[in-house]
Amino acid sequence: MERPLIKTAYSKNRSPEQAAEELFNGLYQDGLECVIFFCSVEYDLPALAEAITNQFGDITVLGCTTAGEITPLGYKRGTITGFSLPATYFAVEAVQIKNLYNFSISEAQSLMKEVLHALGEKAIVPLEGNSFALSFLDGLAIREEMILNALNDSLRKVPLVGGSAGDALDFKDTHVFYNGKFCSDSAIIIMVNTSCPFEVFSSHHMEPEDTKLVVTAADPEARIVQELNAEPAALEYARAIGVPLEDLGLQNFALHPVGVNIHDRCFIRSIRQVNDDLSLTFFCAIDEGIVFSTCRRGDQVEHLKKLLASLEEAVSKPQLIVGCDCILRRIEVDYLHLEEQMSQLLMQYNVIGFETYGEQIHAMHVNQTFSGVAIGEPPN
Repeated sequence: MERPLIKTAYSKNRSPEQAAEELFNGLYQDGLECVIFFCSVEYDLPALAEAITNQFGDITVLGCTTAGEITPLGYKRGTITGFSLPATYFAVEAVQIKNLYNFSISEAQSLMKEVLHALGEKAIVPLEGNSFALSFLDGLAIREEMILNALNDSLRKVPLVGGSAGDALDFKDTHVFYNGKFCSDSAIIIMVNTSCPFEVFSSHHMEPEDTKLVVTAADPEARIVQELNAEPAALEYARAIGVPLEDLGLQNFALHPVGVNIHDRCFIRSIRQVNDDLSLTFFCAIDEGIVFSTCRRGDQVEHLKKLLASLEEAVSKPQLIVGCDCILRRIEVDYLHLEEQMSQLLMQYNVIGFETYGEQIHAMHVNQTFSGVAIGEPPN
């Protein structure tokens, strides 16, 4: 009998019904524990939800919308892609967090206690050291930091990694998929227990420079920086990177990021847009007094090649790498015409995932990273 393994698939068919059927045909096997997918917002989402439910029936299906997809054929847009986990080697419990703005630490503790207990009841190996969490959040709810802080203590020693759902580059409506429906103002936390080796990771190819930008006025709740170095934020940022104000946009934000140095590590804080008052809206948390450094780009292809090789060494040959790849990295890839090289690497190492509006790693919300989990082949 053939040993069950993780299966991957994708469809570029624009018909929700046919796309769901192609996904099902590629992912189904006896004894499925869970299916996780990533899809473009170009689909009719209510029709796609109905088609997925019709195809997969009682099988647990989870997912989110994207700013682009990583498929078995590398980078794609306007598609649906995913993977399936066999029950022989995986036990999965998932929970939806609704109404993100009002979610509290006490609710997090109660919720995670329940889901960890449920996972423990069906675990195939001891939870500690053999479990990880995947998080997919509404990418426009601006609640990643709060959710991660609330969950962190409850997860104990279970590592978490994930991404914020996207909607191409529209910044209007992002969704997670749970219990047969696409939902906004929601997050899903997927607890995975497995006998397969795995490695959770997060990395980027940026290096901090000497130029400093101090946040001197900000609206932290809205992630808006009004002043840098006591000057209008957009003007000071444009001056620091040597780009005309009128040229500021996602391309230059991707090519000229800023970061925060914490304990000799640089964490990127990506800019989302310039506002009419010359303030800057960011993808993640900011506050007055934060000191940004401008950053120089490394070689993204070489960085990815080394990262994937290190993951292969960590888990032997990965049968799957779930990849959460910041949309600004993809913008850089497009600008430098690196799509073919990057796609070849993603295909070689069995990466399935999506382009995000932010990534999560443990208790942190980060930007402009490639984050995820590499899963090795099951024990003999």
